Amino acid sequence: MRRVEIIAAQAILDDVLEALEHYEVPMHYTIIPTAHGKGDTIPKLGDDVWPEENFILIMYCQDETLSGIEQALQLVKKKYDHEGIGYFVI
Repeated sequence: MRRVEIIAAQAILDDVLEALEHYEVPMHYTIIPTAHGKGDTIPKLGDDVWPEENFILIMYCQDETLSGIEQALQLVKKKYDHEGIGYFVI
């Protein structure tokens, strides 16, 4: 069993979920809808200067599911090449 965390802009949440569904990734997850932080792209702090916010999607899956998740995220990254998408597997 692996823990997967995806962190990205709230604006692309629906695209991430649609891509996961397209690649038939089992949809058992938790979403933390508002997360603030700074990575390799613009800060997303939810304030007057940096108004955007992130979401965190957490799921647990078997190893064989990871390739579908990675394919889904690559699809979204092609569409939103200016957005950072954090993907962590533990």
